[in-house]
Amino acid sequence: MGEHPRPAGRTAGVPLRDPAHPVSRRAIGLWLLQGVIWTAILTLVAYLLAGWIGNASWLAGGAGDNSWLPGWVAGNIDLLPWLTGIVLLGLTVTESLWRYATHRWELTGDVVYARSGWISRDWVFVPVSRIQTVDKAQGWFERMFGLATVEIRTASHAGSSTIKGLDYEVAAGLAAELARRAEELRDDAT
Repeated sequence: MGEHPRPAGRTAGVPLRDPAHPVSRRAIGLWLLQGVIWTAILTLVAYLLAGWIGNASWLAGGAGDNSWLPGWVAGNIDLLPWLTGIVLLGLTVTESLWRYATHRWELTGDVVYARSGWISRDWVFVPVSRIQTVDKAQGWFERMFGLATVEIRTASHAGSSTIKGLDYEVAAGLAAELARRAEELRDDAT
């Protein structure tokens, strides 16, 4: 049997595999908190919408007549906020755990690998030689959990790549190491 041809777009020096390191477990708490906040906001909107629909006599022309809705919906409109909250809380828990299971990163000698996403997934391979700047960011929710984000900017059309959910110390070390390696490669090229 002969050798299989290399898939189109695959380069010799970059193996296509999953990155080695998961993000911090504390990222689950961060994503849960963010999801709970959005769940509360959207549940409040559902509560206001249910109240508006329940009192929307002006829409149908008669007092309390919601003939524009099926009878079972109009009769149970008060359940809308409850259903919204329950469904969104379930999605929040699922999303947080799934994101933790899929978000990974790795720095090898010459490439930064990152995988993210929970519905659609993105695999990013950034050659260290293409890095222009490396930033470490920490929003106030991230600061509460001791987490940070590393943002890697390159000259490519894709722009920048981010690795979210890293322990602050890991993010600081990664940013420093990437900056050092990129500087060494620039010095070697001159």
